[in-house]
Amino acid sequence: MKGFDFVFKRFPNYQSAPWMDVIGLKKGQLLLAQGQVLANLFWIESGILREYHQDGEGEFTNSFIFEGNYYLTGFYFGSHLRSSFTVEALEDCKIISFSMGFFQERDLDHQLVLDVFKEISMLKYQYNLQWKLINGKKLFLEKWESFKQAYPGLWIRIPQKHLATFFNVTPQYISKLKAERKLLSSEN
Repeated sequence: MKGFDFVFKRFPNYQSAPWMDVIGLKKGQLLLAQGQVLANLFWIESGILREYHQDGEGEFTNSFIFEGNYYLTGFYFGSHLRSSFTVEALEDCKIISFSMGFFQERDLDHQLVLDVFKEISMLKYQYNLQWKLINGKKLFLEKWESFKQAYPGLWIRIPQKHLATFFNVTPQYISKLKAERKLLSSEN
């Protein structure tokens, strides 16, 4: 499944462009800011995004979203939830944005809408589960290996400081392990 084909498959009479937009983000630009109202679904055509949370103690990276994946935060039908995370481009990105207004401003079959939301919920659940399994209760080197196996070559494209906040270690610790050659891979 690519892009929002799964929505239009359920609603073939509504394949109009006003519900979708192409967003170009430069490295460092934000897709979403913490506290922003969630109103869109996103498909990442190219690039890497970092989802992170800031509080009084600093920031932690929750996940990375990269080409060929969805960022599904705003699928809460009928509510006006705000993002708990900031989403930042780590590379130049091309993103397809799908407005939740599609589901709210049309007289659509309620069962079909529920089916689409179940599909979206399942995609989000599977995506979040993958990241939680990587960063579960394991030693750092086990987490690192899980990350590399699940997403080959991705870690090379992510700045070390962001990997450190994801794994809850310091960038210096990662540097030390690299110097000791404990983080070797076929990509080195």
